[in-house]
Amino acid sequence: MLFAALGDDILLNILALGDIHTVLAVSAIDKRLHDLTQAKQLWLSLIQNRMFRHALNLPPPNTDELQSLSTGELVGLVKRAVIGPQARKPTYTITFDTGLGHLQDSHLLRDPLLRDPHLLPGARYIVSGTLAKEDLCMFDVWSGRLVWSFAKKNHHVYWAVDLVPGGGTARVVVALLTDFLENGCSIHVEEIDLTTSASREVFDLGHPTRLSSILAIVGDFFLYSLISSPVRRDALVLVNWRASTYVALNYGTQTSSDVALIPGYIIATHSDSASPRRRLLTVTSFDAFAPHWKPLEAGIDFSDQLFPNTIPVTTRTRQEYHGLPLGNSKYDYVRLCITPNAVYQGSYSIVTLLCKLPNGGSPTLAALAGALFLRRPLADFLRFVELTYSWRPPPVPGQACSLRFVSSQISTCAPSVTRIQRAVATEQKGSFTVWYYQ
Repeated sequence: MLFAALGDDILLNILALGDIHTVLAVSAIDKRLHDLTQAKQLWLSLIQNRMFRHALNLPPPNTDELQSLSTGELVGLVKRAVIGPQARKPTYTITFDTGLGHLQDSHLLRDPLLRDPHLLPGARYIVSGTLAKEDLCMFDVWSGRLVWSFAKKNHHVYWAVDLVPGGGTARVVVALLTDFLENGCSIHVEEIDLTTSASREVFDLGHPTRLSSILAIVGDFFLYSLISSPVRRDALVLVNWRASTYVALNYGTQTSSDVALIPGYIIATHSDSASPRRRLLTVTSFDAFAPHWKPLEAGIDFSDQLFPNTIPVTTRTRQEYHGLPLGNSKYDYVRLCITPNAVYQGSYSIVTLLCKLPNGGSPTLAALAGALFLRRPLADFLRFVELTYSWRPPPVPGQACSLRFVSSQISTCAPSVTRIQRAVATEQKGSFTVWYYQ
């Protein structure tokens, strides 16, 4: 049976399971389908969709207010939400009995643009520290409820959180420093029921590791970096915690490369290992590592870690600015920011921020003096190249994914963020407040 031959009710139910991109594509087929996609109930479903609101960090929907809007007003609300924030909206405040401390040991502080407390993607949950014994805590912003806590016991802690699709579960990978002399860390993964706050350990690495930071956890995989040594210089370890396997990776120095995880893939910006060492943006499917996974029981072996020339890249692109290739330099600083696409489910916007000192050299005395006397950060004297890409998953399993260049820009001062801030958390003594823009 042809798609268009289905009844209106069936078609509306099917469209309600899709995303905004699908609805707009269907509306362009013919007049009947265009009229069908103007149904108010369909747009109510789309704008209340959890994945749509999660991608834009929107507050909980006001059902009564949305019901009072026409289809045109609902479409306009979607457009404004996707294009960018307009005005400050509802605020939520959580008060602590013991006051707030600082997550000085958080892996997030490797990026100075990120501050404690930290809003998780979707801006419903927040992770912060308190002065109490249980001083790593996760709260439900909308209700103020304490969802999860972890006692650091005066130890150094690294962590990352993954909100499982569906909204009912979170996974936290925690690395606790157990040996200050050897910097040995134990790593485990906890699974948290966000409704009941019940948690259970689902993985334990089983042996200490010399860890530098926890970078991310997505689904069955987490990624961490190690302290450099002659054997494992700038090494990363990708762990499939459910299968208890790992693969060791090396994209180059941590200042000139950056990596991130999305479901099913690892994305990296780094230099090519072969001459002329131009900058690359690469995407590698976890499935592509199939020949390289090793069991964790025997410990981690770095003798055959994968480098840019041996990593089984799924797709790549050379990073350029107006046709000029971006090269490798020890003075490069790279940042990678990935956000989900609210219109096209499963797609992501990728932003790479490359900082280069003028003429590829070290800061001049004039720049240092200006930073000191004018009280301007040294970054203001640098050049920043910001490249934006769109990534889409394969339309059909087995086909290739899409990595498309979108835009580029350059500036001589550091941008405050590499994406629109749709939700902001501010800290005050004894409490923090979250407000949303929409």
